Parts: sequence; structure tokens; C-alpha cells
Amino acid sequence: MESIIKYHVISFLLQHKLITKQQHGFLSKHSTCSNLLECINDWTLALDARNSTDVAYIDFSKAFDSVVHTKLLLKLKSYGISGRIFDWIADFLHDRYQRVKVGRSFSSYNNVISGVPQGSVLGPLLFILYINDIVDVFGSGLKVKLYADDVKIYIHISDVTTAACLQAGLDKLCEWADVWQLNLSINKCSVFHIGSYNVCSTYTVNNIVLPDVDHVTDLGIIFDSRLRFNNQYSNIVAKAHRRAALILRCFKSRDPFLLFKAFKTYVIPILEYCSPVWSPVYLTDIRTIESVQRRFTKKLSGLRDISYNQRLSYLNAESLERRRLNQDLATIYKIIYGLIDIPVDDFFEYSSEQRTRGNSRKLIKPLCKLNIRKHSFACRNITSWNNLPDYIVCASNLSVFKKYLSAFNMTKFLTCL
Repeated sequence: MESIIKYHVISFLLQHKLITKQQHGFLSKHSTCSNLLECINDWTLALDARNSTDVAYIDFSKAFDSVVHTKLLLKLKSYGISGRIFDWIADFLHDRYQRVKVGRSFSSYNNVISGVPQGSVLGPLLFILYINDIVDVFGSGLKVKLYADDVKIYIHISDVTTAACLQAGLDKLCEWADVWQLNLSINKCSVFHIGSYNVCSTYTVNNIVLPDVDHVTDLGIIFDSRLRFNNQYSNIVAKAHRRAALILRCFKSRDPFLLFKAFKTYVIPILEYCSPVWSPVYLTDIRTIESVQRRFTKKLSGLRDISYNQRLSYLNAESLERRRLNQDLATIYKIIYGLIDIPVDDFFEYSSEQRTRGNSRKLIKPLCKLNIRKHSFACRNITSWNNLPDYIVCASNLSVFKKYLSAFNMTKFLTCL
């Protein structure tokens, strides 16, 4: 029943465009990757224009458990949710009790008057509706990105007055949080100054100065104030090597195909999470990441004395670099065809040039002043995309696109063979 209610509520909200486009959590066509792609695209554009950016990372304390039921129901009514669906949700939240177990002892039951039921189908949707109007409290110039309860507010610093706009936004956020009884976990909030020439203004929340950080872990991706991902590469490679070694120790079978299947299941996701955001362009970084699969396949029975390319051919596998390129191009396809709900115009501009080579959906490669912009997702893959034939870029769906792309020779766009 929860799934049916959720379907009807989401359909209604999307039809009337009631959910903010800044929310990337628990919604179709949105993800951590779409959230980060939009942010990194904004920030690299600003850097290329010689502007710095200040980002305030905001953390709510026990956000899901702090949603006040009466206020949540008021918000549902304000969005036009009424009738039987509203009554069902009210009953769903009403008369919930909990108790604590310690050893074999139990506390008495207490009525739960706040919090969305975690682990439920409806819980995440109810929460994003509770904080949906948070974006309305900020003035012009400020940008907000949400992933469930993860909030970041940022502004491009063009002069000394723009920092005051971000502080004003933080003050309004505190007022909003007080009204809706969500507590800020100030010791987990921070400010991230992007750009070499950032003046590093000071910001406060509830009169407490927010600490400056020189690198962040944003939705699982690590980068520094110059938007470099060196720590991300080191982190995922170390984690992947440990996981790969565990597979070789724990599996009794020495079948190379079984072991490589385990590698694809348990290791490759570590190396490819949100890769369109951070995919490396320098040979040293590409080789460092590739070393995980190179080393693992060399330890497989019967494959120790043949080259890496021969091992990949035997296992019917692709290099990690090729897999990342495929994922980049698939992400472009999803943006262009609306499979990811982010504005195409913010990332790409179609070319009017008509040539027999390439395809009918060519993109203009922008002129970039800085390498950090040149190597960002919106710029680094334009040449690869433009060289794809029409039958690939005009594929009827994503599955067909990926099938055609895997069969297409992309060797000239790879550096680590």
C-alpha cells in the first residue's frame, strides 16, 4: 500500500512541479552524481571566469528523526495533498510507539510524535517534502543543492559584498530551522573556499564561526579547494586493493572467471562510483587506478605469463579507463535525452556544423582558460562524443547505446594501453 501511495503522491507533485529541482535525493532521474556534476560544473565555470566560490556545508542533527508530524501534515496540505491519501498518511504517522531493549530488558513504550519511519517506502519522500521549501528562504545570487538532508549553499565571489549575501543566507537558514524544529549540527558544518585567490571570508551560524576546510568529502567524493581529486584516487585505490586481496584470500575456487566476477561485483563499484565527476586525465592517475585490475588479473590462475591486454581479452573484459570513458559518454547521452533531470544548456551547446564525419548531434567544444575547466566533465569528452557515428548517438534507448558503444573502437581516445 505504501508503494501505491508514494506513486500517486510523486505523480501529483511532479505534474504540478512542486518538488524543487535542487533536490537530488530519492527521486528518479536524480542521484549523487547529478548533484555533484551540477556543482562541479558551476564551480569550474566560475574558476575559468577568474571568480572564487564559497560553499557552506550544512548538517542537520538527526534530521529524519526530528520531523514533527503535525508540521509535516501542514506542509502536505500546503502542497495540495488532501482527501483519502492525506488521511492515510496521517494514520500512517499516528499512534506509533517505540521501546528500548538492553540485553533482555525492555523499557516501557513511548509515543513517537516526530520522525519519519526509517526503512519505510514513504519515509524518504515525506522527509524531502518537509525540507522542500528550504530553497525559498535564500535570496538571489545564492545557489543551493540538496541530497536528502545534505545541504550545501554557495555563492560565486566577485567582490567583497557577495560574501555578505552568503552570511545573510545562513542567517535565514537558522530562522527556517528554528521554525521547523530541525537542529543544526554546527560541529559538522563547515565552509569550503574554492579558488587560489579566494579571500576566505568568515561565516557564522547562530553566532558560532564555521571552520574552514581545505578539502571535503562531498557525497563520498573527496576533492580540495582547487577541485583536484588526488585524495579521491588514493582513497579508492587503497580500498580497492584491500577488497581485491580479500577476494583472493577468501575464495577457495581458483577459477579465473569466478574470481573476476567477484572482482567486478565487489571492487569495480569502488573504482567507478560517480566517475564522471572525477575521471582522471593525467597518465599517472590513470595508471594508478588501472593498477588495481592489472594486478588482480595477473594473480589469476593461468594468466600470470601473458600481457594485460591478453588477460582482458581472455576474460572478455575492458580496461578501467575504457569503462570510465563509456560511463562518461553514457552520462552525456542521458543528459541530452532527458534521462538525467539536469539542464542540457548548462553543460552543452549543439554545433550547427554539418560534416559527413561524426554524427548529427555534435557538441561545441568550449574554449577554456584553465585546465581545471578543460578537464571537467562538460568539456573533456566533447571530442569523443563528436566522433561517435550517428547510429550510436541516436540509439533508441540507453541499453542500445551502451551495446553499440562497447562494440565501437575507442582506442585513439585511450592513453593507458
